[in-house]
Amino acid sequence: MTEQDKQGAFGGEAESGRVSDTQHTSQPAAKMTRKNKLIVVGVVAAVLVAAGAGFWVWHEQPSFCNAICHSPMDKYVETYYEGDQGKLVTAHAEAGDACLDCHEAEITTQVSEVMAWVSDSYPMSEDGLLATGKEFATEEFCTNGDCHNMTDVVNSTWGFAGNDEKYNPHSSHQDNNLECGDCHKVHETSTLYCAKCHDMNLPEGWEATNE
Repeated sequence: MTEQDKQGAFGGEAESGRVSDTQHTSQPAAKMTRKNKLIVVGVVAAVLVAAGAGFWVWHEQPSFCNAICHSPMDKYVETYYEGDQGKLVTAHAEAGDACLDCHEAEITTQVSEVMAWVSDSYPMSEDGLLATGKEFATEEFCTNGDCHNMTDVVNSTWGFAGNDEKYNPHSSHQDNNLECGDCHKVHETSTLYCAKCHDMNLPEGWEATNE
């Protein structure tokens, strides 16, 4: 065998070795690429799940209402946080109840609210509340589900606010002609209907009715 033949033979073996090495190194690289893709997909999925969960938690908070709907809800959210004992919303806030605990997010209601917001067709009163707001504080609504039990309410309000024990606004001589909302105002100052005729102590923050 000539020197050239030897070099050719050895060169071929070397070249073959280099090809083999390349093949061996490319396989782990391919595996690493697939592994990296799985990691990226997993991270993205985790981020989306966390973001979705965070958004849902925020959706349950009062701040969501005026952050999305702005001006119509500003006053309502403000009263939720201001701590005014004369407003029914304060008692609910202190109990840990949020907007959606009373205002159920029914799809038909939400669609109509979005349409009103987009068209800017929601008349506002001078105090910053919706002029056409729905009256929620009815006895049927307030005693619905796990909210208030009217028997317990009556039993706990004899001699309320330091008045004589014979007085109870929830067991009055009005023959049930009054609704909860006639006295209890959620986002406005509550008024004691009884004080229209009787000289009585008012609950903290309340006003005597002028109606």
